[in-house]
Amino acid sequence: MSTGATRQEGNALSEMDQDSKRGGAKKRGKRRTLSQKVTITSILHAGILGTAVLLIGMFLFMYSILYDSYDDTVNMAQSVSDVLQTTADVPGLVDAVLAQERSDPHFEERMEASNPAETEGQLLNYRWYTEEDPPLAKREDYQQVMDIILAFGKNNSQLNGTSLMVFDKKTHIASLLCDVEKFGGDEAVPAEDVLWRRFEDVELDHIEEERWSLLKNLVRYMRIDPRYVVFAWYEPFPYPDEDVVVFIEADAFYTRLWSNMISFLVLFFLLLLLAVIVMGLLYRRRMQKVIVKPIRAVAEAAKNYAADRRSGKRDKAYFSSLELHTGDEYESLAETMAEMEKEIEVFEEDLTRITTERERLKAELNVAAQIQQDMLPQKFPPFPDRHEFEVFASMTPAKEVGGDFFDLFLIDEDHLALVMADVSGKGIPAALFMVISMTLIKNRALMGGSPAEILADVNKQLCNGNKTKSSMFVTVWLAIVTLSTGEVAEGNAGHENPLLLQQNGEDDRHFIESKTHHDFVLGGLKKATYHAHNFVMRPGDRLFIYTDGVPEAANESGERYGMERVNKLLNQHTAEDPKAVLAAAREDVDRFAGAADQFDDLTMMLFVYRGKESQSENERE
Repeated sequence: MSTGATRQEGNALSEMDQDSKRGGAKKRGKRRTLSQKVTITSILHAGILGTAVLLIGMFLFMYSILYDSYDDTVNMAQSVSDVLQTTADVPGLVDAVLAQERSDPHFEERMEASNPAETEGQLLNYRWYTEEDPPLAKREDYQQVMDIILAFGKNNSQLNGTSLMVFDKKTHIASLLCDVEKFGGDEAVPAEDVLWRRFEDVELDHIEEERWSLLKNLVRYMRIDPRYVVFAWYEPFPYPDEDVVVFIEADAFYTRLWSNMISFLVLFFLLLLLAVIVMGLLYRRRMQKVIVKPIRAVAEAAKNYAADRRSGKRDKAYFSSLELHTGDEYESLAETMAEMEKEIEVFEEDLTRITTERERLKAELNVAAQIQQDMLPQKFPPFPDRHEFEVFASMTPAKEVGGDFFDLFLIDEDHLALVMADVSGKGIPAALFMVISMTLIKNRALMGGSPAEILADVNKQLCNGNKTKSSMFVTVWLAIVTLSTGEVAEGNAGHENPLLLQQNGEDDRHFIESKTHHDFVLGGLKKATYHAHNFVMRPGDRLFIYTDGVPEAANESGERYGMERVNKLLNQHTAEDPKAVLAAAREDVDRFAGAADQFDDLTMMLFVYRGKESQSENERE
């Protein structure tokens, strides 16, 4: 080959190399342009996704807030109704309302003078006839209902107004009484007058429709004032006359609901905008930097770390030795992994320490459970020299410590007190409340008095010291047995009815429910009143007392044990001693529950009355 030909070939190769470099520069330029396009596309996609998330989140947030507010209003009205049914004579007050509007021949004329026959708008837009200084307000049952409604108004910040409404279909006259209003403020104020007006039957249909419609309930008040979210609920109150409809009306104002929603939307939008901007910047930086090398280095370090950990080697740094200076997530990832490497070592040390601490706490809980068990009567028979009765009781907590308790003690030589109680909640808080309740009941009972007096005094003491937001309460069944006569005086503060077996002949021995007057729970309402119920036990009669953990025990399918099974088991063991009966009951409940966890405390007591003659016979022996 000649020298000229060689020179020409070299020049050609040089030109090709320069063209390759220029092509590479063009490609790099295209990559930067593509990076920009990817960034813009990512921002657009993120914006579309963010908008969808914003709309969905707004809808879910609004629905959740509105539904919870509506549900709270319903629950408040139902709670007021439940308390009034057990503690106040509402039917008697309704009778007085009907007597006033039906017996006064000029009543409708006075009412019509200020109540137009036709008024457009929703239910609360109707004009009412105001009766000032009404005779109804001087009644004791009126004041009792007013006090209960006022207590609810003071204890519920969202509750704006509560009242008792009576619709008489015979006269088509509606009355509103015992009204407690906040008028959009913070303090509940009882109204001093009674309101009356005419109504049409279709209005009751409107009430029934709006009661079950969240949207209608919401729109009704927003038409009046869209600045507020107001929910009203009309809870039917039982009354024997079908021509009379009684409601407990409760309405709640949620004045900050719209502002909270707007704040949520603004914050969500700003966070979404920030996320879109950050995402675009991150994609741009990632497209301009080397990706494979940093991630491969981290992956290799992770692989070596996992392999050495499996083999037991711990004398080498893996992620902290990486030298990544990319300035992006990969460097952050390497640093985070290095921190994680150190934190795992600390975690293992902490795990050992926490395990030791957990064992210590478990031991302390076991001691607490033993202390709680020791507070309950453990020795049976509790009074070996007394033969007028037999008794046995047991309590199995659902957790290490429980809230159920029972007690039995002699008030004097002729009176025996039986106590069965169930504290709300479970665990340590319930156990502490149980200790207080048990101590107060016993100390007060030893001072003498009827079960109603004892429960009333204990309720006041519990209410005085029960002022936290998570106020607790206790259901109590208390009986005082006169051992010489078999007379039983019992009081029931929201507890389950006991089961009684009475001697009605050898062929008719079965347990029946001893239905008593259920008063309000202890610790829930300071002004609650309590009643006593008396019955007589004859020699051989039995009394089974329990907490709701027995019938409500559930198996793996969610089926409850139920009172039918309780009665069936007891009636199969009507002649056995109390200890054997309770052992059979516990065994049957465990067999029914199977592998399901125990949900509630199981507490039972069986009392058998033997009579004074049994005591005398044993003394002669």
